[in-house]
Amino acid sequence: MHFHAYLYRGPGEAIKPFDDARRLGTPQFQTAVVPPEATSAWLGRPARTVQGTWEDPADAVTWLAQQYADISDLRLHIDQQRAAPLMGTMTGNALDTLKRGNDVVWAWWLRGGNFIDLAVVCCPNRDGDVRCPLGLAG
Repeated sequence: MHFHAYLYRGPGEAIKPFDDARRLGTPQFQTAVVPPEATSAWLGRPARTVQGTWEDPADAVTWLAQQYADISDLRLHIDQQRAAPLMGTMTGNALDTLKRGNDVVWAWWLRGGNFIDLAVVCCPNRDGDVRCPLGLAG
């Protein structure tokens, strides 16, 4: 198993429920930048959308932590998130989750109406028949 990283950072209003751009198998899906409805469906997007690929889940978690560090001051309502888990807890949970073969998604609203969705997807994925976007073996 290996792990692919995906990122969406853009207008939150662009992420619409039941939008064909978010549904695997629709013509709009291949060119959409918004996150898919199902996390595993990221694997169905073109290879150019992959932000990173790792065999070691710890490397994927390092990517998540770096992305979080890049936006930590841009999060909406930071003052209300003081009770949120600490980074060590978040990364520990993410590492455990990936080691068990489950995908990880971190997402936050950012100032200015933007939204960030960080996803690390296990490949192959037990949640579908989508092939590896980079053509790698399991």
